[in-house]
Amino acid sequence: MITRRLFTAGLVTAPVLISNLMRIGAASAAKSGVLSIAQGFDPVSLWPNFSTTQEQINVGNLIVESLFWIDEEESTTQPILASAYEMLDDKTVCISLRENIKFTNGEPMDVDAVLHSIAVFKDLTVTPAYGRYSSIIDGAEKGEDNQVILKLKHPYPAVELILSQIFILPPKYWNEVGGAEGFGSKPIGTGPFKLGEWIRDSHIVMDSNSEYWGELPKGIEQIVLRPIPDDMIRAQAIIAGEYDIVTNIPTASKAQIDAAGLKTLSVPSYRIFTVSLSNLPGQDTPLKDVKVRQAINYAVNKQGIIDGLFLGEARSLRGQLLRDNQLGFDSGIDDYPYNPTKARELLVEAGFPDGFDITFKFPTGRYAQDREVAEAISGMLAEVGIRAQMVSLEPGEFLRQLSARELHPMGYVGLAPADDPDMQMSQYRSDWRYSYVNNKDLDELIDAGGQELDWKKRDEIYKKASRLFHDEAHVLFLYQAIDLYAISDRVEGFNPRGDQRWVVYGMSLE
Repeated sequence: MITRRLFTAGLVTAPVLISNLMRIGAASAAKSGVLSIAQGFDPVSLWPNFSTTQEQINVGNLIVESLFWIDEEESTTQPILASAYEMLDDKTVCISLRENIKFTNGEPMDVDAVLHSIAVFKDLTVTPAYGRYSSIIDGAEKGEDNQVILKLKHPYPAVELILSQIFILPPKYWNEVGGAEGFGSKPIGTGPFKLGEWIRDSHIVMDSNSEYWGELPKGIEQIVLRPIPDDMIRAQAIIAGEYDIVTNIPTASKAQIDAAGLKTLSVPSYRIFTVSLSNLPGQDTPLKDVKVRQAINYAVNKQGIIDGLFLGEARSLRGQLLRDNQLGFDSGIDDYPYNPTKARELLVEAGFPDGFDITFKFPTGRYAQDREVAEAISGMLAEVGIRAQMVSLEPGEFLRQLSARELHPMGYVGLAPADDPDMQMSQYRSDWRYSYVNNKDLDELIDAGGQELDWKKRDEIYKKASRLFHDEAHVLFLYQAIDLYAISDRVEGFNPRGDQRWVVYGMSLE
């Protein structure tokens, strides 16, 4: 039975552990003009296009800005460094740029800067994390006046998502510092903040850019960000007045935060949690057999995890990857019910009457309550004879192994792509760097859905893909997260999206 024992124990001991925070200097939540934020881990790079990890993008985006921003609440594409875009035909995009904007080193933000940034974005040796976006781009060239013409390889139904992922770089400085590594350590941008100080694994200080081209967030002169891997310590830290914003708080601490007079913000997440069950070529494990993968799905009580660890604050996947409000969601698909007896029967049919040993990798500190979820899954698998050899990974190593396809044969993963079914499903294409699935029929459906402009036809394509994915049990289907944030009463206008992205545009600090 899953209980909250671990969490209530954490609530009791966390105040003692908070003293650890003092070793890296007191946070600045009480200081006028200083916005203090705690998140689970320190960025590897401050170049937003270094990875698709939201915690890294959010920090880097304070300095380096994109062409557009997707506003989830308004369901609009808001111009940032661009002023507008227009489809000239179904494969040609005309992007108009804002004028008279400079990077903080004096370089102009112009057509040349955007063309340079698109070239970097397209280069898979430099920007591999965005390959699913950049693979759609054929090229870019100068247009009339202050415009860029972007050419696509094929029609794409969610062009605005591509445009919102391209962050604009100063070409001269990028080359001076040697590209991605140097730029990621000391970025220069057009954004509302400039890098003041970065002490790895301790803190990042951002200072307001007094020459910012747009409207600066009211009352925020400085932002201080600190990595705190432990969920409970993060939650207790904001109760103690150490921070203004804390991300990924555990559900069990919500009542204490509310009682302290702080705000909690609950956001249905785009993040889909599964356990990858690799059937990639060259990986000879029991997971090659679909009956074993199905057995694992029957063996795990997903609703028990949702109720016991998240107090009901998560949503069942219902046996598919797409959320119930997305195009392609199939209400006719049912999740694998919790049935240990059926799981044992399938293992016998697959030739494993005594079960088997298997490596199970998971992060500690990357997601809310990640270790506890992994431990619960391991315990349930043991009950049907699957003996998981658990390997805990700190967030940086977890992300490295995820990108390098080393989270095999089993890995606990939460992926939060942009809000389009192609971006969710294409993560499981056989050749994608996050994928542990090898299925050519699925690949064909993913490709078809990513090029179909007719929404009714596209819906049917993704329903077929979802049915195939379900029947093959390519993952252990778990849950859609509900992200919890804690916010001090000094903060207004903090509106994180379902993909855990947030920006300071429109924010203020009292």
